[in-house]
Amino acid sequence: MIIVGADVGGTASRVVVYDDDTERGRAEGPGFPMRLGQGNRLATALAELARPLLMRGRTVRADTLVVGAAGAGREAERNELQLAVEQQRLAWRVIVTTDAELARAAAFAGAPGVLLIAGTGSIAVARDVHGQSRRVGGLGWRMGDQGSAHWLGARALEAVGAMHDGLGSVTHLAESLCTAAKVAGIAALVHWSTTATPAQVAALGPSVLECADAGDPVAMHLRDAAVAALAQLAMAAGGGRLPVAMSGGLLAPGRPLRDRVAAALETSHRATVLQRAVDPCRGAPVLAREGTG
Repeated sequence: MIIVGADVGGTASRVVVYDDDTERGRAEGPGFPMRLGQGNRLATALAELARPLLMRGRTVRADTLVVGAAGAGREAERNELQLAVEQQRLAWRVIVTTDAELARAAAFAGAPGVLLIAGTGSIAVARDVHGQSRRVGGLGWRMGDQGSAHWLGARALEAVGAMHDGLGSVTHLAESLCTAAKVAGIAALVHWSTTATPAQVAALGPSVLECADAGDPVAMHLRDAAVAALAQLAMAAGGGRLPVAMSGGLLAPGRPLRDRVAAALETSHRATVLQRAVDPCRGAPVLAREGTG
């Protein structure tokens, strides 16, 4: 059975073709979250990545295409994307779910567990022993995304603003954020912040963590708060009763917060943390066999 898995995040997309469980080809391109009215644009971008892979394998249509897209958690967006992808005629059957659910299926091969994801945003998704799903977080940068790169960037900007006004502690975050934003001085950083996109604010996150590693007390406080917030997301989704896997730009193997969050879960919450890396597209064969998103 030929299965195509598509992992569509806020900044990048990945498409993989599987012959049953064996990977036959992979392509990457830019990503963007699914929003109402953007289904055709996203479907076209996926087709441009998937068609050359299918043709390389002398296949016109896959048996199943599984799309896990950021922003597809609501029914209206999911239905719009489903229709748009079906019109591309890439597969005889199309399953649309969220990027988080695709990654969770990959992390546990359909078995019970909690997947904690932290990158630009943050979310914990779980399935328990009864097959019931639970999601905590993933509400976006205005209402959630605790502990994420955007959360770190936004809190760091606030800390620099407080220092500038004499309301907060002196911090080297001022220099770090100016360098990351490619501006000179706090006045320029203030101006930059008024038009910065969520992705641009999230891009400040690694600089905050580097500043913390260098011993800056304010940055260290933000890092520790992010670790606590992410551990709390995992526990609220069922960590402790269920094993926890981690993924995303801040939590994948070798990423800056992985060891600290794992230690917090194991030491403070007595949770079991799995160390294996998560390739979200690997969830496509799992969901194709289950037949649902």
